[in-house]
Amino acid sequence: MSVRWERFSGDTSTFAIKIAFHADPDDGQGADADTARSWGALQVWVDGINLCAHVDQGETLQSAHWYLLSTLEWLASNWDPLLHEERLPLSSSRYETAADLANATPAMLVGGVGSSQALAEDEHRFAWEQRHTFRAARDGGLLPDVRLRRFRDEIEVSWNNTPLAGAAGAEFLAAKGRSLQEPAQVAGALHEVLLEGSKWLRAQRPTSVRVSELETAVHQLQLPDREEVRTAWLAGLGADRDQIVDRWRRVVTKVKTFADPAAFERTFVSESESGLVLRGSCEAALLFGSASPTIDEDDALVLARLLLAQYESGAQDGLEDLVRDEPPDPDLAAWQHGYELAETFLDSVGDEFTGDQTDIGGFLENRGIASLSIALSDRHVRAISFASPSHVPTIALNSSSLSFRSPKAQRFTLAHELCHLLFDRSRGARLAVASGPWAPKIIEQRANAFAAMLLMPPALLASAISATDGELDSPETIKSVASRLGVSVASLREHAHNVGLIDETARDDLRLIFSRE
Repeated sequence: MSVRWERFSGDTSTFAIKIAFHADPDDGQGADADTARSWGALQVWVDGINLCAHVDQGETLQSAHWYLLSTLEWLASNWDPLLHEERLPLSSSRYETAADLANATPAMLVGGVGSSQALAEDEHRFAWEQRHTFRAARDGGLLPDVRLRRFRDEIEVSWNNTPLAGAAGAEFLAAKGRSLQEPAQVAGALHEVLLEGSKWLRAQRPTSVRVSELETAVHQLQLPDREEVRTAWLAGLGADRDQIVDRWRRVVTKVKTFADPAAFERTFVSESESGLVLRGSCEAALLFGSASPTIDEDDALVLARLLLAQYESGAQDGLEDLVRDEPPDPDLAAWQHGYELAETFLDSVGDEFTGDQTDIGGFLENRGIASLSIALSDRHVRAISFASPSHVPTIALNSSSLSFRSPKAQRFTLAHELCHLLFDRSRGARLAVASGPWAPKIIEQRANAFAAMLLMPPALLASAISATDGELDSPETIKSVASRLGVSVASLREHAHNVGLIDETARDDLRLIFSRE
């Protein structure tokens, strides 16, 4: 098949995209003139994997072949959410990556036909998918199940080889996977093929209104006024574009009435990259983006005031010697990663912890980490943590959360937030996260495991067990050991199973026994 034009952009070892325009095999009989000119081939590469490679009717092909005009239009029209919207449309406690949504059960099947809540959930998920999955642009073609979204200050590319309805005999070769990429790398590669591809189509169809609109949309991607909208997508204060942008503008307008200009600039303004993508997320957007999409404006202002109050130019960071950027490892279970991070941390600062319990409060105080409380109407948010070169490292417990009522739960939450402060800063510089059901699942699971190992390290756990006469699988013993360590029975039970001190049967029995109390 003759190639009329092609463009490759990026690096196949990280992220790259290639499009090529070929002669229409149907000679314009199966599509309108604009679409027919765009027949071609698509390749998307991530970490050396060609996500478009597939088998069709027994033949292995390296590209997806179809009319690409709709794909270019989709990229241009969804550019801002594609590269800036992070929050998944369903609670992130159920899904780790955007690709996991391929297996989501429609809420209407669970909530029942006629359920307005189920209908709204399905509509929201469908709209989100239309903004983030390549298959939304297929227009009848065979495209891979690839999704792009923001993940903190990076771009998550995730994929499945989910079968496509009506495409029997076709299977994409790349199994389920996930990769985190630099925003500038992804945006640059996508923009180059968009720009050059639209120019070529324009030369072929100079009087086409549709191609002209595509070319205009591509040029508008670099307009300065896009930065405000992109920051709004990062903050995610709503379910659709109009709501997201409107609520962000209202919050910003109110904040400007009381904010110090320098503090506002450092907290509410994101870093742009070549006018195409926001390279860094401002603290306010990071924080709002991990909260519920239905966060009310009063809570948003509480969080804004907290961020501004902790602003300090050249803020001292008592954790500076321990902080490192530790992206989630797709090849390592989150709980295992959390345990390893805690063990490494304890090796570094072991002499700062003495006694029969891990004194997490004392450690934070000695290191100059601000620990305070705030009251949010959303009781599902357990705590807030943030740090940056312009913000004092801070942990704020939510007094409305059920966990706030228990000193043991508070200790666990402080240890959980310490993990965020140590290992979840974007490029080791900044962090802002609201720990709750809408925060990224993988970093929440990792922080929970870190907290468990920090509060129940092997030496303290062995000492607490030896001080009792019974076996750890007995209710009396596990209650006694938990009390000695200053943790909940539930935390100790799960941790003891994870480290092999009790088996699965004993864990399940203890779950049942304590569920009755």
